[in-house]
Amino acid sequence: MTATTTGQPASTPVPAPPCGRVRSTRVRAGQVVATQVALAVLVAAVGRGVVVTAVALLSATLLLPVAWVRVRGRWLHEWLGVVAAYLSHRRALPPAADPAALLELVGPGTVVHAAELAGGPAAVLHDAAGLTALLELGDPDDLLGDRSRALPAPLDLLPPAGPESPPVRLQLIFSASPAPAPGVAAAPAGTSYRQLTDGRLAGRSRVVLALRVRRADGWSDEELLRALAGTVRRTVRRLGPLGGRPLGVPAALRVIAELAHHEAGVPARETWSRLSVGGLPQATWRLRRWPDPPGEAARGLVSRLLAVPATATTVALTVGPRTESAPVAAELTVRVAVDTVAELSVAERALHRVAGAAGGELRRLDGEHLAGLSATLPLALVGGATPSAGAPPDTLDLPVGGSGLMVGADRRGRPLTVRLFRPTTTRVLLVGGVPAAQLLALRARALGARVAVQTTRPRAWEAFVRGSGGPGGAVPLLPPGRPVGGTPGSPLRPLLLVVDVGSVPPAVGPAVAWQAVLVVRDELTPADAPALARADLAVLQPLDPGEAALAGTALGLGGSADWLTRIRDDMVAVVNRRALRWALLSPTPVESQLVGHPVRR
Repeated sequence: MTATTTGQPASTPVPAPPCGRVRSTRVRAGQVVATQVALAVLVAAVGRGVVVTAVALLSATLLLPVAWVRVRGRWLHEWLGVVAAYLSHRRALPPAADPAALLELVGPGTVVHAAELAGGPAAVLHDAAGLTALLELGDPDDLLGDRSRALPAPLDLLPPAGPESPPVRLQLIFSASPAPAPGVAAAPAGTSYRQLTDGRLAGRSRVVLALRVRRADGWSDEELLRALAGTVRRTVRRLGPLGGRPLGVPAALRVIAELAHHEAGVPARETWSRLSVGGLPQATWRLRRWPDPPGEAARGLVSRLLAVPATATTVALTVGPRTESAPVAAELTVRVAVDTVAELSVAERALHRVAGAAGGELRRLDGEHLAGLSATLPLALVGGATPSAGAPPDTLDLPVGGSGLMVGADRRGRPLTVRLFRPTTTRVLLVGGVPAAQLLALRARALGARVAVQTTRPRAWEAFVRGSGGPGGAVPLLPPGRPVGGTPGSPLRPLLLVVDVGSVPPAVGPAVAWQAVLVVRDELTPADAPALARADLAVLQPLDPGEAALAGTALGLGGSADWLTRIRDDMVAVVNRRALRWALLSPTPVESQLVGHPVRR
């Protein structure tokens, strides 16, 4: 989708330099002073003996290269500053560290308090530079991810500069994972899903907005909090149908940890060339300059960066604050997480190709990857980051929605996706039988999900289990009620529990994050009506008139229920509490071989 920047003079970005590689060749005062000192030392040593002259020559020999030699696009004195900062800050977390400890690592001195924002309790991050609120964009109850909404331009969300309000800094965090997931790309599930989607559909995406009011002379904490509350209300109104939900204290800490891919029991550590968080090697890059000229590739820069081959990619776009006399600074930082260190090189080459094709340039943050992690979390931190040179394109494609598990194709051939995995349990009721359930389970494995099946008819699943194995692990067949075991679900490794226990309504259990429960029904009976009404999603294959009447009453479909008896045998209706969609299942050759024709039998 496209967001258009405003034309206000105060927000006019700095003109971009000409195309080509940009070098920071501006001579700084410190370099001139260092040169003068070196020359002065040499002049002062004249006539003072061999020892003094040798010391002077050695000093000049060390001082001049530090001031004037460039290594990998930086002056040597800049690298010395990076090394000093790297050696002086804390770089690791123990395995038992919780999200609060992670926050202290990436934002030292940050304290989280609860406050009233936008009509409800929300988390406010306090630090020495200001107060920050976090908003998750999109409706958490809208599980149909096939509809995208326009995101306003970041500059449009910034309040105007003036003495009546403190400076405001805004940060958009985009996080996405490809589908198929790299770990199963070579397995049958990955091969099949690539045939289904052509690799153009993200398996998971999330957008978080951080709003920071900066401390300024004459502003107390109480006044800053009121200014932040007003900024949040104004921003929520500006977002309109897209929706912006302020996060509470537990949710804010959880989202920060999930965006960092932090997991309890796994240590986190920064080395010079990368990070390791949640057991995943990660690295960060910063955009040195915005693309020029701003063409189609430039407008799609964020979307293309998010699509590079990696387990997960995070892009942070930070703008502000506005001032009355200076352009608005804008910076872009990218972080990728992969399963193995070797995959970092593949992701890096892809990142440079994307940026280069758009006319931009990225710099890897070796020695500063912890700062890169901080810059790609919704903290809107002040300081440390150099704004990207030049101006962002007048329009940027800022992706919101359009990801998830592909159930099928609508009548226009567009993918119908559902947000099957989220920070709470998603309860799905499928009326149609085992073949359709196996089709959905195979597609969930392509998203990197762990799949387990509780069933009273294991023979109906044995062929599927044998054929769908691979790097994602085997699909366990369990008797009803037996715990799945293993690690809990996570954003990158969610859990799909298929419950196929016949006519007995299952006890699904309490809500668990990043887990979906798919209840399979060959027939819809009156005993299933309460479970159908409580389901977050219903997937319905063609029904007979009695079943259609039951479904229509339970789901409030009205006259649309009659169509449930008329759809093709390879179609499904997907219903959540707000919408009804129709889709062709469109099985791939691999799916047809493993599952057969997914129709009711």
